[in-house]
Amino acid sequence: MHEVGVALGLLEGVQTTVIDRDVERVCTVNVRLGALSGVVRDALLFSWDVVTKETICEGSELRIEEVPLVVYCERCGTQRAPAPGTGLVCPQCRSVSSNIVRGREMELVSVEVPA
Repeated sequence: MHEVGVALGLLEGVQTTVIDRDVERVCTVNVRLGALSGVVRDALLFSWDVVTKETICEGSELRIEEVPLVVYCERCGTQRAPAPGTGLVCPQCRSVSSNIVRGREMELVSVEVPA
């Protein structure tokens, strides 16, 4: 389960972000996960709870914004979200597009701490 490694990477990012800010506890960590990130949401949530034990993030909420797949269709000249299970096929004209606009994200967005 590579989500443990992802959770550890997020934890490291959070710790780096708050290290010089005299923060004792983190309440919430907000992340974006794209449909093509290869990360399973529930596995990441479970992993977060495990890797944050006895850290500044213990008990924090991991909020995940799921980013859908969006491709740029050159034939239509627009961005479109392919139908689930159709790969990179434009739902309008049925051409295959290799130009992914969104959906690969895996990013730490923000960290919330007590006031």
